[in-house]
Amino acid sequence: MRRIVYLAATFAAFTVLILVPRSSQAQISERIVANVPHSFIVNNTTLPPGRYTLYTMRQTDQTVMRISSADGRTSTDFLVRASIDDHLPRHSELIFNRYGSKEFLTHIYQVGTKTGVAVVDVSREEADLKHNGQAATTHTEEQEK
Repeated sequence: MRRIVYLAATFAAFTVLILVPRSSQAQISERIVANVPHSFIVNNTTLPPGRYTLYTMRQTDQTVMRISSADGRTSTDFLVRASIDDHLPRHSELIFNRYGSKEFLTHIYQVGTKTGVAVVDVSREEADLKHNGQAATTHTEEQEK
């Protein structure tokens, strides 16, 4: 009897995993090209001001993104989760937390959709700033359509 209950529970859990909508996955479907006028930190990597391409990595269930500099010299991968914006962006948007002169990428939204991504891993430096009681100022860098 226990074996039947175990098998039924396993089958039910498997069925739920297959049928659950993928709304919890990241929702960036196209590459975003961004001009960022300031240095910023993603996944413990400091990136200089410049032109970047952001895209979801294939074969990662849309949970890993890569940001690469236009010259191809700098890139980093980072974990993301789905996020809902409070407005419908007219331009693709990168959202940053600013602590003094330090900028940390927190969210990415594509033009025309409220569903985007939030950066999952907070860098060590941002975690230390929060732990020490510093408050962030959030700002958006809008990109061209």
